[in-house]
Amino acid sequence: MVRRALATFFLMLLLAWPAMADNARPYPLWNSERLQIESPSLGRSYEFLVTLPPGYAANPDRRYPVLYYTDAPQSVALLAGMVRRLRDGGQGLEDAILVGLSYAVGESGETSRRRDYTPTTHGDIDARSNMAGRAVVYGGAEAYRLHLLNEAFPELERRYRIDPARRTYLGHSYGGLFGAHVLLTAPEMFRQYVLISPSLWYDRRLMLARERGYAMRHKDLPARLLLLIGGDETVPDPDSEPHGRARFAMVEDMAELARNLASRHYPGLSVEQRVFPGENHASVYVPAANAGLRWALPGSGRPPHIPCEVPGCRLPFQPHQPPVSAFN
Repeated sequence: MVRRALATFFLMLLLAWPAMADNARPYPLWNSERLQIESPSLGRSYEFLVTLPPGYAANPDRRYPVLYYTDAPQSVALLAGMVRRLRDGGQGLEDAILVGLSYAVGESGETSRRRDYTPTTHGDIDARSNMAGRAVVYGGAEAYRLHLLNEAFPELERRYRIDPARRTYLGHSYGGLFGAHVLLTAPEMFRQYVLISPSLWYDRRLMLARERGYAMRHKDLPARLLLLIGGDETVPDPDSEPHGRARFAMVEDMAELARNLASRHYPGLSVEQRVFPGENHASVYVPAANAGLRWALPGSGRPPHIPCEVPGCRLPFQPHQPPVSAFN
């Protein structure tokens, strides 16, 4: 009796093992799920929010471009919804898999992003401790990059039909700083980079110095780069102090990075930049993400215009015809 019970238990355990090993869980957004990936190299695990394109299940042989974006908890609903609206609204957006890079499990976003998105330990002087009273840690960008490359990407590309040759990165603020770190460390890790308001002021404008060092050692930088920023992210008279008002001269810092990169004449690099007048560091994310998605996943463009055939419709060649009321 006992042997039979034990045999039944282990059989049930064996049958349930695939489901237990698969820690992907539905996420409360259309066609989305939450996935946790362990990082043995870092001794912690991270969550990833994956949104699949329409028709994914119906096209089992198709592989898709992928767009990785930072700060997933704050951005997943906006980006997933924006992609659907742009696609369904006739903008010709290419179908793609969206992967939101979330934070270390059990940590706050503030703690995780300050460590994982920054390239050196020289962080904010005003960030003395986190909410738990522990000292704030900076400088884990390279370790986090290697986690993505060696641990997360293989698992995501095993699980989903991702085309590794068509990776796009999108990051804002510290996420933009991390993107600049990857660009100047291993640019081939992503094909395209969308950096929104990158914190180039970090550690005495370290990335501007890194760019000069990269140019001394390399003849090419194979990537497409889009730099986006709000017009209000500036100061009238920036100084040279790393933690003074100059940290807000982000328009100038971004323009300098774009100018320096363009001056290298790398054969494999294209650089574009855009400033959004009237937008600040927080508000720029919405229009910049819109522009970044259209740039990174342009698809086939808008469909041709089809004139309305309904009587009374305002046709293109009748610009002054008064609109027809819906209540007539």
